[in-house]
Amino acid sequence: MAITPETRLGHVDTFLASRGLTPEGLDRLLSARTGKARHFLLTSSPAQGLANATSDVDFIRIQSEPMVGARMATQLFEGTDHLESISFSEEEVDAALADLRALADVDPRAAVLAHRGWDKGHELRRKYLERLVNGVSLDRTLPYLDHLPELARLWKWSSLHTATEQVLFLSLAEAAGERRGRVGYAVNALLYLMDAVLSHHLDVYSNRKWFLLRWTRFRDRQGPDPLAGAVDALRAPVSEALAGKDVGPLAPLFTELLTEVHAVAGEGRAPSLTVQPTGDPVRQRFLPGADMLLGASTAFLGQDPLPSGEIGLTDLPAAPADLLRAARVGAVTLLPA
Repeated sequence: MAITPETRLGHVDTFLASRGLTPEGLDRLLSARTGKARHFLLTSSPAQGLANATSDVDFIRIQSEPMVGARMATQLFEGTDHLESISFSEEEVDAALADLRALADVDPRAAVLAHRGWDKGHELRRKYLERLVNGVSLDRTLPYLDHLPELARLWKWSSLHTATEQVLFLSLAEAAGERRGRVGYAVNALLYLMDAVLSHHLDVYSNRKWFLLRWTRFRDRQGPDPLAGAVDALRAPVSEALAGKDVGPLAPLFTELLTEVHAVAGEGRAPSLTVQPTGDPVRQRFLPGADMLLGASTAFLGQDPLPSGEIGLTDLPAAPADLLRAARVGAVTLLPA
């Protein structure tokens, strides 16, 4: 069940009232300090209904006139409130949304690459793209919300891929005999599986610190749900593992959950990964039975060749620690198959 426009407006009304602010007063303040605009969009946690007493009041300002060059947010203070406003032109917004629309039906690999590379090709950075689409204008409209399904699909595939990476790393860490590192991968996998489910339900937010609170709100809103229940069922063993308790292998549980999430949010595709070298790393003999992999960073490996191409989550390489080290230092890249 997606969050309705009426609910979003209610979030904004509640937030502004709690701060003693009004749309009219903010419009006058922002216009005087940053210039007249086509839209002042209230964004981030206030628009998401997640703001607390310490939250900033963040705006995106959209102007009709063209803009060039790098952007820097304007910092404003109104009483005890910290306001931030960053400006973009309608031309930049239209171009970014056209590019987002063009990604509506691409395959998972292209979606992940587009998500990762968005900031290199757009002055309207990925974070602000999400805030733009979810933003609520001070005139009480949601002018870009119709792009939410396109945004959600891009975010969903990025989170599904990150979760798949983390489940692979968890599997490699356990196969290599790691006890603590594996728990970090399990935490990351759990968070990004939550975000994938949330994005699948059109609940998109770029700030990772809100994953759990968004998930709790989603569970309250959604009611009983087998998939959400399966995600929550893994929170207890992960918490126990963080506390140092012996909970046994986590990788099989997460591999099963990842498959379940893909069955719902993966558009008929199973989780998949391919391994490819990053750049042109050089492998040199270090000690008998051990090599150095020299690239942007250095990894110490055995002499078994690293895998390339598609890799299965349950069919791990003979030297799992080597692949894990190579991934940690960025010597290999993982992408959807």
